[in-house]
Amino acid sequence: MENIEEKVWGIYNTYKNPEFFETLHEAGIWHKINLLSNQLFWAYHDGNKPWRKNEPIEDLIDAQYNLEYLMYLTKRFGVEFSREPSATEHVEQSESLNAWFDFWDKYFDSMDSKTYDEFFEAYQNGEDISKYMPECTWKEALENNPKTH
Repeated sequence: MENIEEKVWGIYNTYKNPEFFETLHEAGIWHKINLLSNQLFWAYHDGNKPWRKNEPIEDLIDAQYNLEYLMYLTKRFGVEFSREPSATEHVEQSESLNAWFDFWDKYFDSMDSKTYDEFFEAYQNGEDISKYMPECTWKEALENNPKTH
C-alpha cells in the first residue's frame, strides 16, 4: 500500500525545494505571498470568463496549499497564530499575520517604482539590500502606530 502524506494546511506544499523558502528574507516571503494570492484571486475571479485559461482544480488547490505554507512560514518573523496547522482548517488570517502583511504592503507601496525595481533586482541578484529596508520591524511599527494596522 502506498504511503500517502497527510495534507496539512500551512505545512504541506508542492514546492520542489521548500528549504529555499524556509531561509528566504522576510521581504521575499511577502513578495511570494502577494504574487500567489493575486494569482489565485484572479484565477477564481475570472475562472468562468471566456478569455481565461482554466487551470485544473488540482493546480488551484496546490497553489492554495503553497500560499498557506508561505503564510505559516511567517512565524519566523514573529507572526502569531492561535492554532496549529490542521488538515481540516485553513491557516487563519490572524491579526498578527494581517499586521505583518500590511506593514510590508505599505512599505513597498511607499517606494517609487524606480526604487522598488532597484530593490527587487538587488534582492534577486543576492546583493546587499540593507539600504532598501525599513528603519524598524513590523512589530515596532505596530507598537508605535497600533491604529494604522
